[in-house]
Amino acid sequence: MRRLAKLLIVCVCLASPSALAHDVELQAPVVIDTDMGLDDAVTLALALQSPWANIVSIVACEGASGGEKGVENLERLLHLFNRGDIALFAPSESSVAQAPPPFRAFAERSVAAALPEPTEPIRRPFSAEAYTSANGQTIVLALGPLTNLAAALRAKPEIKESISRVIFAGASTPDESWNVRFDPEALGVVQAAGVPLVFVTPDQRSSRKPEAWRAGELSFGQGTSIGESFVKGLLSEPEVRQHYLEQFESFHDELVFLYLADQTLFWGKGRQDLLLPNSRLGIGNLFMRLLSDGRQGKERVVFVEGSLPDGVLQRDVRERKARIIVNHGQTEWFAQLLLNELHEHLGAYSVIGVKMGLRAAELLNAPQHGMHVISHVKPGPPASCLNDGVIVATGCTPGRALFSSQPLEPPTVAVSFEYNHRRITLELKDEYRLKIKNRITQLLEQYTLEDHEYWHGVRELGLDIWENWHRRDLFEMVEQAQRQE
Repeated sequence: MRRLAKLLIVCVCLASPSALAHDVELQAPVVIDTDMGLDDAVTLALALQSPWANIVSIVACEGASGGEKGVENLERLLHLFNRGDIALFAPSESSVAQAPPPFRAFAERSVAAALPEPTEPIRRPFSAEAYTSANGQTIVLALGPLTNLAAALRAKPEIKESISRVIFAGASTPDESWNVRFDPEALGVVQAAGVPLVFVTPDQRSSRKPEAWRAGELSFGQGTSIGESFVKGLLSEPEVRQHYLEQFESFHDELVFLYLADQTLFWGKGRQDLLLPNSRLGIGNLFMRLLSDGRQGKERVVFVEGSLPDGVLQRDVRERKARIIVNHGQTEWFAQLLLNELHEHLGAYSVIGVKMGLRAAELLNAPQHGMHVISHVKPGPPASCLNDGVIVATGCTPGRALFSSQPLEPPTVAVSFEYNHRRITLELKDEYRLKIKNRITQLLEQYTLEDHEYWHGVRELGLDIWENWHRRDLFEMVEQAQRQE
């Protein structure tokens, strides 16, 4: 298990939390219909690692990409994001006999280059049932032409009762919308069926992509979420970056998911079915947050959203707060607060446990309470204090039957995590383990366990690890073969 190749991904959280979709919609089943252009791929990066979006199915559509290449790239994307729990449907056979757009080969090639190698096909044949869910009415995010939805309504008109609304990327007329122009008849079928439609359109001022992305290196966050890593890889080629940032200076399909996330950032301009963004700063901050946070967002139970006031923090923590949040983000900051109060001792291994739990969740794209966790740490402090941090960070508690212990010989600081039948093991690198050991040895040479100075030194070590040791650097990782059903 030791000295295995390190796997780096990319993350962060820059913006303070914004108000996300209303509670009623947090659990609403979501269907994404996509023709897999560049902006579709970026939108899916936001959606596939969102902690609150209940995506039940994705339907590949003919459009920017061809149907076959689009569904293949979606299979690879779902594999990258470890989202085998989402049903993937091939395009309908009634796809319009439309000449492919001149940018199709570029879109297909650019998205494919940022994805892992092709995997075993997981697509299902097209079905009208793709737009329905046993858990209530669906919200359909239409990122491409409405060809598939029109075909579903023709084949099974009653599915309109299963759809609460369709949120469409772009305007409602062929002159203003390429998606409508590609298959205008499909829009007419959906409108005639009486399915509620909302058109989300860019505004040149309020939806313009950040200027900083056009100059210098792209930087979205700390470098730990799968979504951030994917988007950086997608835009690493100069030609692709130029197309995404200069050919399309404003967010487009991304706005559909941003609207679902926070409707307060949009306004109707006199129409309830035509919505535009109203805050460039708000749109940019929400995009950054969703791309960098991953699925580890923790739902508050007794606390309200937002930061705790500085007055409740011990002075040494308060002095480091701003630097810690910049270095590691709000998610880790809050998890460490909970951990240290629960543990009633600010030490090295418990703090590292939080970092390990969050890193594993990022690598597996796992939500809170989503993983099965097996600790291989020998019982007894200090190393087993790591278990408390892992439990707090992931929500995978023994009470939920999600945490167990299987110590290994020789002793190791390693934990295995499993989600969606994919399993990884993270082990603390020797260089960091030795740093802790050497510092504890120095303290014991000067003091005894009964001396206040010893425990002050341990606390200082814990605070230093919390502030300065980044979770993306601390661990060796091995990914085991995907477990079969």
